[in-house]
Amino acid sequence: MFRRPLFAVFLLQILFIGIWYHISGGEKTPPQEDIPVECEGRVGEIRIGTSGKVLVLSDVKAKNKNTGREIHTDQCIVYDFSDKLLFSNSKIGNTIHIQGVYSTFQTVSNPGGFDEDLYYKSQGISAKIFAESLEIVNNRLDPIRHGLFLLRQRAMEQLLAVMEERDAGVLGAMILGEKSYLPADRKDQFQKTGIGHLLAISGLHVSLLGAGLFFFLRSYCLPMRQAVVVTVVFLFLYGQFTGFPVATERAVLMMACGLFARYTGRCYDALSAMALSGIITLLQQPLQLFQCGFILSYTAIAGIVLFSPVMEKLGPYFKKNGLRGRILQAVLSSVSVFMVTVPVMLWFFYEISPYSILANLVVLPLLSLLVGAGVFGCILSFFWKAAGGFLLSTVHYILRFYEMVCLAVEELPGRSVVTGRPAPELVLLYYVVLVGGIFLYLKCEKKWIATVAGMLLAGIFFLFPPDVPFLYMQLDVGQGDCSVILCGEKTYLIDGGSTTQNEVGKYVISKCLKYFGRSQIDAVFITHSDADHTNGILELAVNQKNLGIKIEKIIMPGIQKIDEGYKRLYRSFRSYNISVNRMKKGDVLSCQELRIRCVHPTPEYEWESENDYSLTLDITYRDLRILATGDLEQEGETAVGDLRGGYDLLKVGHHGSKTSTSQEFLAMVSPRYAVISAGKKNRYGHPSPETVKKLRNAGVRIRNTMECGAVFAEWRSGKRIYVFREK
Repeated sequence: MFRRPLFAVFLLQILFIGIWYHISGGEKTPPQEDIPVECEGRVGEIRIGTSGKVLVLSDVKAKNKNTGREIHTDQCIVYDFSDKLLFSNSKIGNTIHIQGVYSTFQTVSNPGGFDEDLYYKSQGISAKIFAESLEIVNNRLDPIRHGLFLLRQRAMEQLLAVMEERDAGVLGAMILGEKSYLPADRKDQFQKTGIGHLLAISGLHVSLLGAGLFFFLRSYCLPMRQAVVVTVVFLFLYGQFTGFPVATERAVLMMACGLFARYTGRCYDALSAMALSGIITLLQQPLQLFQCGFILSYTAIAGIVLFSPVMEKLGPYFKKNGLRGRILQAVLSSVSVFMVTVPVMLWFFYEISPYSILANLVVLPLLSLLVGAGVFGCILSFFWKAAGGFLLSTVHYILRFYEMVCLAVEELPGRSVVTGRPAPELVLLYYVVLVGGIFLYLKCEKKWIATVAGMLLAGIFFLFPPDVPFLYMQLDVGQGDCSVILCGEKTYLIDGGSTTQNEVGKYVISKCLKYFGRSQIDAVFITHSDADHTNGILELAVNQKNLGIKIEKIIMPGIQKIDEGYKRLYRSFRSYNISVNRMKKGDVLSCQELRIRCVHPTPEYEWESENDYSLTLDITYRDLRILATGDLEQEGETAVGDLRGGYDLLKVGHHGSKTSTSQEFLAMVSPRYAVISAGKKNRYGHPSPETVKKLRNAGVRIRNTMECGAVFAEWRSGKRIYVFREK
């Protein structure tokens, strides 16, 4: 491999970027929010989002309106913050002047969460602006890029006009790169089955279109060299037409290399072509190296290249057995991609479908027909709507078949295996065993080597799950509350809800649990009935099958006087066939060295505010002590009674409201640390300056989720508390 200089340069480039990123601390920039700005820039791209057009500005010159200082930024993404359809007349190439509000992107704040900052920086976009006014300064137009943008929008409109909206959304993603109409449930369905790559314009799509066009031109229209030039130009225009995502850029560059190899009469080397495309991409956007799309695209191709010598060695067997041989070759290709991409899938998604190989074998044979019918049906619909619709009906039935495959896989046992994010050393070990096994097999031609290597690979991620003796996490859920307790193989939650984050169960809680390899919650403690503590748990309960998180038991306060919210919650959980238990003062849940003791409320407690019957839990693991108080206010704190002080961590009641954490209660608990769960710029003013002052005067070190993200209290050969930061 190292005889290929481009591949060696590619590896050195990856190593250099990795070292630079590590030394620079991930190129994190200080957060800046809600800065009034006026800026000028050139429209480099127009994207279609769920709420309308979004502009990407390049050559940006921005100025803070309050201080007059310049803000250094190269590219910004701009959202319409008015009701005036500000972007309706904007075109790619225009220079525009904007007034609005400037912010940097959010870094990841929870385990398993989405790093908005890294995602946009990998595209060269460093900030976002919410525009309040817009003026076109220069009408200069980029005719090719804007024309392709308009053509893509027109093509999407044609698909929506002649197809069902759900089918048009899927086909638009597959052939146009337009994902704003892609149904979320279809996307989740494809991803869980392991065929989500079909929704991205990758090597399969580009090779089908490019190879089809080349052989048509070569056979019927043009000499070989002219056919190469026309096909390459078409591929780059098609890449620009779809927005040139990373997978498309790789596929276009590699196919262009293959075509020009044919043009010059030289041999095509897939590994060198892959390396060249990677070098070009990383020179433009180095941070793409840390994005799932880039890594998956290149590891998939590397898998095919890596296993190609094995296929060549088995070549006579393929030819000798006709159809059986071709099927075996397809299986080996699918297995090779699966084996090489498994660590990547687990690193980014924490789970994998063991049936994805089978699903791909079933759906891929129809992909060429789907893409061909989709492209030609879309083109035909411009000139003859009825004929285009008739051709696109083929796509409808193929997508229905794909949906049936996904539904069939969902019913299979063990359809998803949750392992958590693997340790880096396990990923390294996996690839060492994989490459070493292939090398020894090719060298010695012994089947037992492949068998042993396969067994080792199968066990690396499943025999070494994340080891967590004890971990308490206060997640950042915005204006809400959610605590996660991991102890050995047991998983417990205390509340789970938010009024500021949509689908907090799906995007925060379940992602965090899967990050640590958890697919079952042994018990959820519901402190009280407020939505900002419970709506995420209800979401998990409703979608246990789809999200892959099973709830074994719900524990609610054992009180006689209950409110309507309590009754609704109780009935809802029971309707989802979840056991609901009640816990009162003095009750204890024990597991190994973990002890969760209820210190409030008593059954006969007469509360005035629902917050005051909050389930209050004394959590002890060895010598680490935590007090979780829900939304407990001062009246409820009085009812708790005497507690033995010296807690390591106090989860401050009611998001740090001034009605909680009385001086007397704080003196009794005497915590070392306090964690406050509250959302940025919440309308309640949480946490209250009075509460913060009381905590500081008592010498308590404060951690606030709105400032530092998730907070951990961990026991690991001793005890310590630290702030979570993803690197």
